[in-house]
Amino acid sequence: MFKLLAFVVVVAIALGLFVKNLSKFVKIAALGRPAGLEETWGERIASLMTFFFGQRKVVEEKRSWHHLALYWGFLILQVGLVDMGITGLFGEFGLTLGTILGDTGHAWLKFFVDWGNFVVGMALLYAFTRRLVIKPTFVPVSLDAMLILGAISIIVVTHFGHHVFEMAHSGMMEDGAMVSYAIASGLGVVSGPEWATSAPGGGSVLLNNVRMDSDTAHLLGEVHWWAHMGVVLSFLNYLPFSKHIHVLGSGPNILLRRQGQRGIMPKLVLMPPEPTDEELEAMEESDEEMEEPPIPWENWGVGRIEDFDWKSLIDNYACTECARCTTYCPAFATQKPLSPMHLIHDLKDEMKDRGGLLVALEEAGGQRPMYEPDTGEEGFPEDFDEESPAYKALGAEAQTDKITEIKKMLGELPPLIGGRIKDETLWSCTTCGACQEVCPVFIEHPLKILQMRTRIVLNDEEGRTPGDITRVIGNIADGQGNPWNDNTDRMAWAEGLNVPTVDDKPNAEWLLFVGCAGALDDGAKKTSRALVRILHAAGVDFAVLGKQEKCTGDTLRRLGAEDKFQELAAEQVELMNEHQVTKVIATCPHCFHVIKNEYPQFGGDYEVVHHADLIARLLEDGKLKVENPYDKKFTYHDSCYLGRWNSVYEGPRTAIAKSLGAKGQFVELGRNKEHGFCCGAGGGRMWVEEETHKRVNVNRSEEIVEAKVDAVAVGCPFCKTMISDGMKHFDKDEDIEVLDIAQVVAATLPPETTADAAGESAAQ
Repeated sequence: MFKLLAFVVVVAIALGLFVKNLSKFVKIAALGRPAGLEETWGERIASLMTFFFGQRKVVEEKRSWHHLALYWGFLILQVGLVDMGITGLFGEFGLTLGTILGDTGHAWLKFFVDWGNFVVGMALLYAFTRRLVIKPTFVPVSLDAMLILGAISIIVVTHFGHHVFEMAHSGMMEDGAMVSYAIASGLGVVSGPEWATSAPGGGSVLLNNVRMDSDTAHLLGEVHWWAHMGVVLSFLNYLPFSKHIHVLGSGPNILLRRQGQRGIMPKLVLMPPEPTDEELEAMEESDEEMEEPPIPWENWGVGRIEDFDWKSLIDNYACTECARCTTYCPAFATQKPLSPMHLIHDLKDEMKDRGGLLVALEEAGGQRPMYEPDTGEEGFPEDFDEESPAYKALGAEAQTDKITEIKKMLGELPPLIGGRIKDETLWSCTTCGACQEVCPVFIEHPLKILQMRTRIVLNDEEGRTPGDITRVIGNIADGQGNPWNDNTDRMAWAEGLNVPTVDDKPNAEWLLFVGCAGALDDGAKKTSRALVRILHAAGVDFAVLGKQEKCTGDTLRRLGAEDKFQELAAEQVELMNEHQVTKVIATCPHCFHVIKNEYPQFGGDYEVVHHADLIARLLEDGKLKVENPYDKKFTYHDSCYLGRWNSVYEGPRTAIAKSLGAKGQFVELGRNKEHGFCCGAGGGRMWVEEETHKRVNVNRSEEIVEAKVDAVAVGCPFCKTMISDGMKHFDKDEDIEVLDIAQVVAATLPPETTADAAGESAAQ
C-alpha cells in the first residue's frame, strides 16, 4: 500500500509539472492568428494514422529507417510501461493486465513488449554509433541528444532488469518474456527449461535453478521498477524543453495540417473594406462624417512571431531536426545563407524568447503590442497618445512594475527579420517546395519565408529591398506589365502563324495564356510557336488575349509585393471574365499555378491545364500523329511549380515517350519527380544575379551533363533559360539540346499536316 501511495504522489507531481510546462507552450502557440483550417475530422484522422502512426514519410527515406524501429518500438514500450505499472502496483492484489486479457493474451502482450524493447535497444546502439562514429553532417553530438538517447536506453535496460529479477524472485519463468528470460539465463541469474519454452502460451514454468537470494532479487526488481517509472516521468517533463518537443508537437501538427492544394499564398486584406451602400445611406441620413476604419497593418506580412497563424507556430514545435529539408534545399546546396531546418530553429527560439515574454505580459495584466492604426508603428496600447484609436489604459489589476520590466526585455530583443533571421536568408529561397515535400511532419517552410518577405517589401521606406527585386517589381507593376519592362508588341512572336485573339474569336473553347516569357523571351517564343502548330494540327479551338495580356503576377507575389499582385490579378481576372473564359492553357508553370490556384481568390475560376498535359492527352486520343520520332537519348527536368506544387509528372513523360522512335531512349535523372532539383529561377530568383559558383542551375546542369544525354526536355520557360545557361557553363550547349515539350512533339509531326491544319484554320 505504501508503494501505491508513494507512486500516486510522484505521478501527481510529475503530471502537474508537465501540464504546467505544456500549458505555457500552448499559450505561446495561441498567440498566433486564426488559421482558417478547412479539413474534415475524417481527413485529419486518416492523415494522423498514415503519417504519424504509419510514418509514411519516414518510410520513403531509406537512410531514416532506423528511426522506424525507434518510433514503433517506443510505442510498444508505452504498452509495456502500462503493464509494468499495473503489475508493480496491483500485482500483489491479484490485478494485472492478465486479469483483463487472460493469461494467453497477457503472454502475447509480454512477447511483443519484450521484443519491442530488444528492437529499440538495437536501434539505440545504431543511433549512438551514428552520432559518435559515423557523424553525419546534420546529426551532431549534443548534450540534449545524449540525454534523450540515454533516457531511452535506461528505460530499455530497466524493463529487462525488472523482469529478470522478478523471475529470480518468484522462481518462475514469465510466459512470453522470451528476451528477458534469455538475458536472465545468459547472465547466469537463473537456469531452467529450454528458451523456446518461454514462447507465449506455455504458461509460467518453474525454474530449475535460481542463483540469487529471493529478497535481493525482489529489491533489485523494485529498484529497476522505480528507475523505469522515474525516468519515464522525468523524460516526460524534459521533452518540452528539448529538441524532442517534436514528440509532443508532431502529432497535432499532422492532425491539423492543410491537406488541400499546396503552395497557395493567402489573400491578405491590406486595406479596410469599402463602406457598403447601406452604410453610405445611413451616413447621408445622419449628416455625420463616417470615421475611416483603421488600416489592418497586422496583415502587411509577418514581422513578429504573433503575426503567424497558430498552425504555423505549431509547425515549429513539430520539427524533428531530421535535416531532410536542408539536405534537399537547392539554396543550401549552393552555399547560400538558407537552411530551412535552422530557419525553423530560429522561429522556435523566437517563440521561446518573445512568445514567453508576451505570455508573461498578459498574465501580469499587460497588453500585447499592436500597430498604431494611423502610422503603422508598433507600440503598446497604454503608451499611445490618448487621442489614438488604439489607446487603451491598463486595468486596475495590472502589475505595473512587472509589466514595465517585461516591456523593457521585449525592447531589448533583436527584431525577427533582420535580427534573428537575416534578410539574405529570406531572399535566398527559390520557393521550390523541396523542403516541404520531404518534411515528415508537414512544416510549411516556403510560406513562412514568403510572409516575411512580404513584410519587408510592403513596409520598406528605407530602400531595404534589394535593387534587382525593386527593379523587377517596378517593371511589372508600374512599367510595361512584364519583368523585362519590354515594350515590344506582345503579339510579335506569332508573326506568320494564325493566332486568333479573343476579340477575333470570342467563343473559343480554350484561352492560350502565352505569358511574358512566351511572348517576349527569344527562347520561350519557340515554345509558343511550336505549341500553336500542335494546337492547329490537333484541331484545338483556341484564342489568346493578345496585347491585353499582362504578367499573371506570380513574381510580384513571391517577391513580397502583395499589393501590386492583387491589383494586377484583379485586372487580369476581370479581363478574362469579360471574355467569358472558362478553359486556360498555360505554357509557364508559374502562370499555371497562379491562374489555377490563386486567381480563384479574385473570382477567376477556370479549368487550367499545362500544355504538356494537354499535348499528352492529344497524343493518347490520336489527335496528334508522330511521323518523325526521335532516335536520341532524352531526359526530363521537372519544374518545381509544375511537379512538386501541382503533381504534374506523367503528362510530360508521356509526351516524350510517344515522340521517341525504336532507337530513342528516355532516362530519368537521379533527382526526379517529387525529389527533382530546382533550376534556381523560382520565387523571383530568375531576376536576381548571383555568383557563378553558387548558381543552382549549374548544380542541376551538371547532373544533366553526367547523364550523357543528347537532349533535355523542360516544361517551363524559366527552366529552359536556366538549363540552357547551365549547358553553356559546361560548354555543352552544342552537344545537349534544351527543348520544351512542345518543341519536342512539334518536330515529330508530319509537316504537311501541321501546315494544312494551320491553313484551314486561317481560311476559317
